[in-house]
Amino acid sequence: MKNLALSFLAQRLDNQDPTHMELNQRPLAEGNVAERQELARQVSEVSIDGSQVFSEESHAAFLLDNKFLLETPSDQLDDAGRIAPIICYGRVPETPPVSWSSDVVKAVVAFAERIGRTVSARSQRIAGRGVDAILAETQKKSRMHVTGKALWGVGVLLIAFVYHLVKASIEIMRLKRRRKKVLRGAGILIIVLAALGMIYKILSR
Repeated sequence: MKNLALSFLAQRLDNQDPTHMELNQRPLAEGNVAERQELARQVSEVSIDGSQVFSEESHAAFLLDNKFLLETPSDQLDDAGRIAPIICYGRVPETPPVSWSSDVVKAVVAFAERIGRTVSARSQRIAGRGVDAILAETQKKSRMHVTGKALWGVGVLLIAFVYHLVKASIEIMRLKRRRKKVLRGAGILIIVLAALGMIYKILSR
């Protein structure tokens, strides 16, 4: 779990700034303005431009390419009595380990504890299903990408085959035309020679 490159956001329960933020599990102080703004931008990008791949009760998961968001409600409500979600942001590894799904959930729970909150066992199970949905969608897109590349390769081969076939057909047609021209020229030559022969015979009398 130490090697997980995950970032977290959570609005304070009193809804006052600054929002709790961690970049790659490193706390971002209020003074780290540039890093905080960049993390907020990345989270917004996935939330707005990504696809929602999971939704159950107050849980949600979004995916944009290999970037994901996992929203998990903490047990504590904010001062207005509303659900206070914990947002986990990261990238799906190219080859996720078997424990990746549970490791992400454990990281969410650990972040919650660091800011004085808790995540129920039920919410942890639902969050795990959310991570599984992220993985399933990523693998689906990966298979589609591989299939697309394979089809593209076959298409290129077919185009090359058709090109050479057309080229060969044109060459054959050219050869046939040349053959006809040669035969036509030979015929004319024979006629000319025959005429010259007749003229020679007439003049020889």
